[in-house]
Amino acid sequence: MQFEADIIKALQMYSNDFLDALQKFFSFFGTETLFLVVAVVLYWCIDKAFAHRFFNVYILGVAVTNVLKLGFKRTRPFNAYPDTVRSIGDPETTYSFPSGHTESISSVSAMLTIKYGKKHIAVPIVGAVLTILVMLSRMYLGQHYLSDVFCGLTCGVFCSIAFNALLSLFGSKEEFMIIPAVVLSATLIGVLAGMDLLQSGADILKGVGAFLAFDVGYFIEKRFVKYDVKANAKWYKYLLRLVLGIGVTIAVQQTFKLFLPESMPMLYCFLRYFVMAIWASLAAPALFKAIKI
Repeated sequence: MQFEADIIKALQMYSNDFLDALQKFFSFFGTETLFLVVAVVLYWCIDKAFAHRFFNVYILGVAVTNVLKLGFKRTRPFNAYPDTVRSIGDPETTYSFPSGHTESISSVSAMLTIKYGKKHIAVPIVGAVLTILVMLSRMYLGQHYLSDVFCGLTCGVFCSIAFNALLSLFGSKEEFMIIPAVVLSATLIGVLAGMDLLQSGADILKGVGAFLAFDVGYFIEKRFVKYDVKANAKWYKYLLRLVLGIGVTIAVQQTFKLFLPESMPMLYCFLRYFVMAIWASLAAPALFKAIKI
């Protein structure tokens, strides 16, 4: 709608090098990178069971968001209104509605608030501030309309509450999330393949790969590895876990890019994220236990 383009135009009137860089920085908080860092810190250092739920809720929310993107197929503001809106920074190539960045940060914020908000009032406050900053940055950068970011916010909060409640039904047998994970993953891949949407659904395949692998890895880890994240509770050992674990994760992500063909999303997206999640959920804890860190 024109009035939404005018809102973005008004925000971009104040554009300069400093504000552009600042808004790109704020936008970072809505990326999968922030989620992955939070998830592995929780899983490797604080609370594996909650990290498992946190991961699953987030991925399910991302899936809902990306299905909506494919359903609505809304053109980005800088493409729909090139005379009014410009893309600041690298232009996004996926659809506009809803905002994935906003859904991401609101999901992370909502889940951390559900878990820690009552004891630590700073958690919901910081989460709300970061969510608002991401929403504004996505409009300022010309990537989203006002309705995109509000829908992203709604998706993130609603999916977090709904999926968190659903997963809580597993109780202490949360590892059996592996059963619906396999069914949902196979269904999504089948639907995408049947509708010839594997290429345009690349982001969904990343999520499916990570979703399936994390639940498989968690099932095996809980039953056979049984790594106690509190067993070696020294700050430098926590630091070693994060440096080693995140380092290998990044190495897998980047190395696989070099030889997996981007034209084959089942390899480039699904397989790459599957291996990353297997490392994070199973191989890394097994290594940490073996070397006693």
